[in-house]
Amino acid sequence: MALWLQVIGVLMQGGEPVPGARLWWSGTSIGTVSDSTGRFALQAPSKFPVWLRCNMTPESLRVDSLPSSPLYWEIAFATEVATQTITARQEGIQPLQPQATLVWGRSTLTAAPCCNLSEVFEGTALVDAILSDGALGLRQLRLLGFEPAHVTVFYENKPLGIGLYRPWVVQFIPALWIQSISIAKGVGSVLNGHDGVAGQVQLQYQSPDPPEQPRAIEAFVRTTGEAFLAGRADWINPRGTRFLLLGNLGWTPFQSYALQDHNGDGFLDIPLFRHGHALLRRQRRDTAGDLFETDVEGLYDYRWAGQVSFRNPSDIAALRAWGSYQNLGLLQISMRRGWVFSKGRGLSILSQGRYFSSQLQAGFNRYEARQPLGWFQMVYRQPLGDTRWILQGGPTLRWAYYAESLSTWHAYDTSWKRPEAILGGIAEILLAPTPRFSAVLGIRADWHSFWGWQTAPRFHFHWQYAAQGALRLSAGRSWRVPDPLPEAMPFLMSMRMWNLSFSTWPAVESAWSYGFFWHHFYEIGSGLLKFSLDGVRAHISNPLVWNIEKSWRIEVFSGKKPALYQSLYGEIQYEIADHLRFSIGYKLQEVWWYLEQKYVFRPLFPRHRIVGWLTWLTLSRRWQADAILSWYGSQRLPSTAEKEEPYRLPTRTPPYAIFTLQLTHRIDQWEIQVAAENIGGFRQARPILGADRPFSPQFDASLIWGPIMGRMANVTLRYSW
Repeated sequence: MALWLQVIGVLMQGGEPVPGARLWWSGTSIGTVSDSTGRFALQAPSKFPVWLRCNMTPESLRVDSLPSSPLYWEIAFATEVATQTITARQEGIQPLQPQATLVWGRSTLTAAPCCNLSEVFEGTALVDAILSDGALGLRQLRLLGFEPAHVTVFYENKPLGIGLYRPWVVQFIPALWIQSISIAKGVGSVLNGHDGVAGQVQLQYQSPDPPEQPRAIEAFVRTTGEAFLAGRADWINPRGTRFLLLGNLGWTPFQSYALQDHNGDGFLDIPLFRHGHALLRRQRRDTAGDLFETDVEGLYDYRWAGQVSFRNPSDIAALRAWGSYQNLGLLQISMRRGWVFSKGRGLSILSQGRYFSSQLQAGFNRYEARQPLGWFQMVYRQPLGDTRWILQGGPTLRWAYYAESLSTWHAYDTSWKRPEAILGGIAEILLAPTPRFSAVLGIRADWHSFWGWQTAPRFHFHWQYAAQGALRLSAGRSWRVPDPLPEAMPFLMSMRMWNLSFSTWPAVESAWSYGFFWHHFYEIGSGLLKFSLDGVRAHISNPLVWNIEKSWRIEVFSGKKPALYQSLYGEIQYEIADHLRFSIGYKLQEVWWYLEQKYVFRPLFPRHRIVGWLTWLTLSRRWQADAILSWYGSQRLPSTAEKEEPYRLPTRTPPYAIFTLQLTHRIDQWEIQVAAENIGGFRQARPILGADRPFSPQFDASLIWGPIMGRMANVTLRYSW
């Protein structure tokens, strides 16, 4: 058979094209990915008959001979339990989901210079990765303009971003571990918890389906002195048990003024660190589809920052140098058990146990935390007649113990030791009477051991009004109990005086939110022109607020009047599959807090965001170029009028832009990426106030609104086999 012969086809589901699905000939390494209209082209196999496989369905399509016309493959709706398996990995907007969900695969994850989850969103204004402070420099995700605490993070339907570990989670997930990211916009399914008013970020760790390689190793080096080494290995033993090993090491082997102090203020612009993270999975799936899976995960991170002369904690006590350091550890065990029965029925059990500890010293401010946490969820799925009507639900349980303490330079000393139990029940019905209409009605009732009963009703509606477009609507209630210290931790990097208005538990923060999500596309030539528009609005009662409007103080309390969060996000994208993609996104975001007898706009928050992203790929796929231009609008700064004249700031920041360019070259199993970040060299002027007087009241390293580092370059070397 001539090698240049191809099999052409179209992949459909529910009468609609399926973009970004992986297809391959069973038993071979010949595969491809469907384009935005569901079309695919596969190199013809060496012999017939052969079975065509797809990652979107357990079924196969038999092909007896080289077809003379394009194949047409209509796959059935997935009937697996939602909490057992993520069935969709295609990139783009998922056409069959009532909730507005955007999926990124490996090609998008590696298109921006990154080494962890907090950096992969550089090419979109939908999600911002904000820098927390000018010392430890951790990044957190802000989805659709909401606070990082309003964004829940899961991996394969198991929670990551819950409890006291939430502020650090996205900083410590290597990009190599992630096979795909699913971004659900707006209030989510009740199966994913009682919080998450802004949406959810769902990660898929599992090793890739054929024809991708099951093993990979990646080395990443940046001119800031950082280095990371990550790996992934997947294998099956003779008994059919599958193992997955993920590992990551990070450190700063290169240390100098030129690399870590770009602005010459005598402070490190990035922390120095040592980091280790590993996950081992054991998975067994029988011929009936029943699944048993166990994960064991461990993490260690130690980082220090401050003045370049800072060496050890005794320098702080002797007033020789201001410094900060953090010691963090996590041990986690997760289990997943799933059964698939006849007629679309299924049962899934998920559980997780973890122990988290953290010690943070910032000057004379010290924070310590310990938290054991357990989580359990069982979901039963029952079609009502057929899979167009599905009822699912079950019990859920979360238990945690909080042990936190804070001592500050002005002798403010407080601690909490409190157990928490949340027992709840979930019920959700999925309605899909026709391929064009679907809806999800859900409710959960939870009993909190301190605050009592809480309910969360939610609604999602999807209308495919045309073959090229769809409209989604969502509304519902979310609630959470805030974690005041982790959410206000950046302000420990200052000489502000603290005042926490919580004697025991913070008040329940509840939100009613609603939104619309629209997308439409047109075929223009050989490509697709896509339009999308999202609008979300939330009224949050008892919001956790930190007041930094006075130069010397920080007050953390539950607001007496609701906070208003609203955003409008629009994006235009033109794509020629496997050759060219251009997108430009704009986000208008507003947050209004009630402070000092009036509503004020949240400080350190850009009202306008614009991101342009261009990807060019050669037909051979060997060369790829990505250019990203991010623009940030002006931000309001809190008052510094009480400080001495040299340490005062203006009331607003200037707008600024960051330009990043990355070039990728693929040679067989090797992939080499070279990137230049922040090519224009923009950086925030005076990110650390009082850098020359770090132990005086003028010192403040928490007012971060822009990049601290100037131009940077990095190299990534990736090998798969």
